[in-house]
Amino acid sequence: MIDRSRRNWKGFEPLRASFGWVFGGLAFDDTQSPRPDSTEMPTITHVEVVTREPPHRTLIFSTIEHIPRAWILSFVLLAAVYIGTCGVPRLFDQIDGQYAGAAREMMERGDWLTPTQDGVPRLQKPPLVYWCEIVSLSIFGKNEFAARLPVALAAIAWFAASGLVAWRVIGTSSAGVAAAVTLAAFAGAFIFCHLVMPEPFIGCFVALSFWAVLGALQERPSEIVRLDRWLLAAWLFIALGTLSKGLHALLFPLVAMSMTAWVQPSIRPVWRRFILRPHGWALFLGMLAPWYAVTEWRYPGFLQDHFFNEQLGPAVSRRWPPDSDRVPLLVFWLEHLALFFPMTLLFPAALWKAFQARGKMSKETFLLLSWFFANALGISFANVQDYYLMVGWPPVAVGIGWAVSKREIRFKWPALVLAALGSLGLFAVFALTLWRKQQTGELVRGGEAQPANQDTIMIVLQNIPPSVWAKTIPLVCVICGAALGVGILVAVFDRQGKSHLGFSGFALLMAAIFLFCTRGLAIVQDDFSSARVAEAINRMAEPDSIVIQQGDPNQKTSLFFYLHRTIYWVDGHPDLEFATRSLRIGSNHFLDRATVAEKWREPAQLFLILRTSTLEEWKSFLGDKPPVIAGVFGSQTVLVNRSSGIHP
Repeated sequence: MIDRSRRNWKGFEPLRASFGWVFGGLAFDDTQSPRPDSTEMPTITHVEVVTREPPHRTLIFSTIEHIPRAWILSFVLLAAVYIGTCGVPRLFDQIDGQYAGAAREMMERGDWLTPTQDGVPRLQKPPLVYWCEIVSLSIFGKNEFAARLPVALAAIAWFAASGLVAWRVIGTSSAGVAAAVTLAAFAGAFIFCHLVMPEPFIGCFVALSFWAVLGALQERPSEIVRLDRWLLAAWLFIALGTLSKGLHALLFPLVAMSMTAWVQPSIRPVWRRFILRPHGWALFLGMLAPWYAVTEWRYPGFLQDHFFNEQLGPAVSRRWPPDSDRVPLLVFWLEHLALFFPMTLLFPAALWKAFQARGKMSKETFLLLSWFFANALGISFANVQDYYLMVGWPPVAVGIGWAVSKREIRFKWPALVLAALGSLGLFAVFALTLWRKQQTGELVRGGEAQPANQDTIMIVLQNIPPSVWAKTIPLVCVICGAALGVGILVAVFDRQGKSHLGFSGFALLMAAIFLFCTRGLAIVQDDFSSARVAEAINRMAEPDSIVIQQGDPNQKTSLFFYLHRTIYWVDGHPDLEFATRSLRIGSNHFLDRATVAEKWREPAQLFLILRTSTLEEWKSFLGDKPPVIAGVFGSQTVLVNRSSGIHP
């Protein structure tokens, strides 16, 4: 009976793997399968079963592995914070507006195939993220919460997928939970996953593809059917990742697997089956080809521009025209010390633990390293942006999860450093407040600071409006005080031998910081979002009103979500989008200043959205019909050519 049950159960390996990670109750003792670590408690009892299987294969019955409740609570609380903060702040310009605004237009047109901005096809990325946005907006309404919810859910799935990878590599469910908590607690994870962007989606699917590849590598060579199921699952996740952002989801697993096969000859049969077997490629092409074919049919030349300019171009810093500034490579790597905070404080101990455990590297470990370095080396030649390494973050989280789950890592020095940073932050806030008071001659709650050239960071701090300063200072003080308190508490836990509580303390601190940072973003949202601009225009506009925005369409993109009317552009570049550059779609939306001046004198109501710094220049240019200021919103000023309809 046991033999028959075992044979039935082993046929559902992907499900069994997930079940084993969550419950830890049943596993097969095989040299190629993940097994509980001998240092974990409670211990595993091995029971030999007489079967017709080869004698080296045994069935393991084990009690459910102990996972600290504090770790589970930490992950649940972090997930709740990711979801609960989706509605705040307003959608920001650039990335937020590009995806949420395009999804809104797709809904209103009833077209699920072509993302558009202001009616112009936006074909830089595949459609999966837009589809998720449409579903969420349809269910929860056209609001900020609905726009960010798919990203938050994808982020949580990304954390869980990284935990599955850790379970596969390390063999314990506690390591899986620790890795998931680690990734969720990264400061950078919350920052980037609070934007409407495809990185959490592709990150999740790439992690799942590596989880499936690891499942294939840990199968017995004789189990061909189960091995092929794992590889087919990997191709499924690769296809979904490619539909999320692009060919990165295909290249990283292929390159990492090839690097591992080059160093580890034992996996070459699986590698050849993964690369050469046509079933995976057929699934991959079957899922991607329809959208690409229809889009090429609608917009001839799309495929060439998409793959060579949009996909390959940024990878080698050759995208034309450039649509973003390159982050210097040294700055990029140094800022990851902040993006990985507070787990950065655990890096020295984790690296030392890895050095002590050095030996022959397993194929699973080498695959993880290949995954990270394939991403890291690839972006070294790219027009690198802050979030380009996100797909490679899970191996870092797995490494931290491994060290923490061994329960030999000491939290004493990380806790003391955290407390010192909190103390230093409190002192810096106090000193900066006194300095600002001396420089401006104002109390924190006084009037508005006088404008000045913002050439240095000290001048920027000096020119922060007192109303914003008064709201921000308490948040910074609370965050620094929390870091000081948690640092002391974690040091006490470490002294008592409760390192698992120290790890939870780090995670819970970040949950609190995420909440406070969300409040801070709400305070400064008008400097990064055009939502209030759109609200003012929607309130004052007549049915035939014209709206003209100074700049490029990829700058003030939240207007596409909040302002439901055609937008024209002055001082913009019509060659940014393929559809306008090559097919002239939407080229009539780009106006020169002479045309704007003509429309300004016409009877129709016209709103002109300007950078506040250019206000005097435009007043002089429109001198024969003086503009009326409809409102000033952060760095933007809205002018209107006649005063009727303006309400205070």
